[in-house]
Amino acid sequence: MIKKRLLHFVDLFGDGRYEDLLRGRLAINAVRDIAAGLVVAMVAIPLAMGFAIASGLRPEQGIVGGAVAGLVGALFGGSKYQVYGPTAAFIPVIAGVMAAHDHGFLVTASILAGVVLALLGVFGFGRYVQAVPHSIIVGFTIGIAATIALSQAGEVFGFREPLPYKSIPKLQRIFELFGTLNIWAVAVALGTLLLTKGLLKISVYIPGPLVALGLGTWLTQNSLADAGLTVVREKYGEIAAAKIVMTPPAPIDWSAAALGDTAYVVVAITFVAAVESLLCSRMADRLANNTGTPFDPDKELWGQGLVNIFVVLFNGFPHTGALARTATNIRLGAISPLAGICKFAFKLALAFYLATYLEMVPMACIGGILLYVATNMVKGEEVKEVVAHGRGHVWLMVYTALAVVATDFLTGVMTALGIHWAWQKWAQGQIAAADAEAVPAHHVEVAGRRATVGTDTALARRPQHGIEPVESTHKWLRHIRQRAHVAPTAFVHPQASVIGRVVLGDHVHVAAGTSVRADEGTPFYIGANSNLQDGVIVHALKDRHVHVAGEDWAVFVGANVSIAHGAIVHGPCYLGDNSFVGFQATVHDAVVGEGCFIGIGAVVVGVELPAGKHVPHGAIIDSADKVALLHDATEHHAEFNEDVVDVNRGLAAAYRRHRGRAPHGLQFDRSHPHPGAAPAHLDHGHHAPRPHSYGWMYQPDRALGDDRF
Repeated sequence: MIKKRLLHFVDLFGDGRYEDLLRGRLAINAVRDIAAGLVVAMVAIPLAMGFAIASGLRPEQGIVGGAVAGLVGALFGGSKYQVYGPTAAFIPVIAGVMAAHDHGFLVTASILAGVVLALLGVFGFGRYVQAVPHSIIVGFTIGIAATIALSQAGEVFGFREPLPYKSIPKLQRIFELFGTLNIWAVAVALGTLLLTKGLLKISVYIPGPLVALGLGTWLTQNSLADAGLTVVREKYGEIAAAKIVMTPPAPIDWSAAALGDTAYVVVAITFVAAVESLLCSRMADRLANNTGTPFDPDKELWGQGLVNIFVVLFNGFPHTGALARTATNIRLGAISPLAGICKFAFKLALAFYLATYLEMVPMACIGGILLYVATNMVKGEEVKEVVAHGRGHVWLMVYTALAVVATDFLTGVMTALGIHWAWQKWAQGQIAAADAEAVPAHHVEVAGRRATVGTDTALARRPQHGIEPVESTHKWLRHIRQRAHVAPTAFVHPQASVIGRVVLGDHVHVAAGTSVRADEGTPFYIGANSNLQDGVIVHALKDRHVHVAGEDWAVFVGANVSIAHGAIVHGPCYLGDNSFVGFQATVHDAVVGEGCFIGIGAVVVGVELPAGKHVPHGAIIDSADKVALLHDATEHHAEFNEDVVDVNRGLAAAYRRHRGRAPHGLQFDRSHPHPGAAPAHLDHGHHAPRPHSYGWMYQPDRALGDDRF
């Protein structure tokens, strides 16, 4: 499997990322990518300068490094649309390193982090990186935004004296120097902020940051020549953007303290690069309404590793996927990594010709650009989403934000993750205690509950689906009328039937002739990348459930599960991640652990299978004694299921690319209006429309993007 993954990673042009470029008229498609690359390059230059300066580095290190990152990421990354470059999320990490060490240390740490990222991709950890709780992501984003705003106080207020690095001493010094602020610096900074925001709202084709810097520079050189504004040349000298400088890594200091510092920075770079890049890739697929090959999280980690190895060798600093530049890229019509390659060429060319003028940019303009970035990093909808998940997540978000500002990025995030882990363990214990109190002397479970599944994996993936509980009465009509929740990347064949309260995650494939019927027992959950092949039946008994991470489900199917042709899954039932159910097999009233392989025609009923077990073809497993005799599933079984999952992801994408036209000429229902915000855990999926029959004919609306830099 590792060899297969490596061969996939080094296939630069045959991995599906260029499929849209090659479809139709190549010349017209190429022009779209080239035009997008030009505009994104113009947007990226002032941002790259600002991010480099805020990180304690020189302006050209952001410009040249961002260009190199764009090229390497476009060649080796896992997304069709993603734009790579310096990002706001890295500012507190890199600034902290530069405050305590030198650039050589940063080069060494970034190369080590790049190796770790590449290995995470090789060993298939892409799916796990995405499990960081949303409340922590929003919290550290707020903390980063506040840190960036504080870091620019000296430029915005026009202070001539440098400010301390740490947040609390910096605030104290700001108050002490407040009487010396330059009102013209404040005016230029706020003007840059407002002009950038306004121009980007008018049209995506206007490079707002570059226009704002140009106007600010003209004012500083003319009307405000005597206003005492500091310009880039005064602080950094000549911008050597035309020179490619190679920087070797510093030798590793093998003392315990130095190794601890290095490991700390490597973990921070790895975490930011992985989380930011995978979030950006997912957002890009949603914004582009990608119905073709989806982004590959493992290849994306591989590409991120190479980005952070090569960029620092060219006098740069750690880079990752840039959310707003990616969104701009898509809105400009980009359809392949060719746009990123063009951005590399245009950015270096523009920097070469504009270097002299960039030296004249007032530092207040740089501060204004970064204030725009800080104020645009967190969306109100994201905070509302955290609030909707409960007070615990709200407090976790607040703690993370404050900890990032008061300490540093990694300390804040790692302690928040520790708190979340302890909280989930406590919650799991509470659930177990409540269940234990409810179990009678003869050990019968809580009435109607088949089993309680509260593993860390299940808790991390707990569906925040927003489905209101139905009263425990047998009102079948109410069950039938409940709407399904379908991720935008899932595909339900028009000859399949999905009835009632069913949650379908990302890239789920429900094939023709399948019946998913949550009318008697309800609700059902089908996890990401799972597939229900032709003729599969999913049903459940009334008022019988499995208890997963604090919620009751009649049928719960985890992620990356394959249910082959003609199989029956009858609840109460739990199928763990990465499991396989063979042709015409039956699973009823059972809990199947992660990574199990159930053979052709096998019957699993009334038992609990531990993780990683193999049920032979035709076997009947209906007692604990028979479970005890089962052998473990082999690596071959796991690889077979991975192949089936990959094929069905591709089939789902291919069917969706067919634009709703079924093989026999049937059409998806396109008439439903946009239903509004979607459940958080389905990546902004939408309620499925209700056709005249009970089959769910799903056609997602175009999802909204993200404007964060």
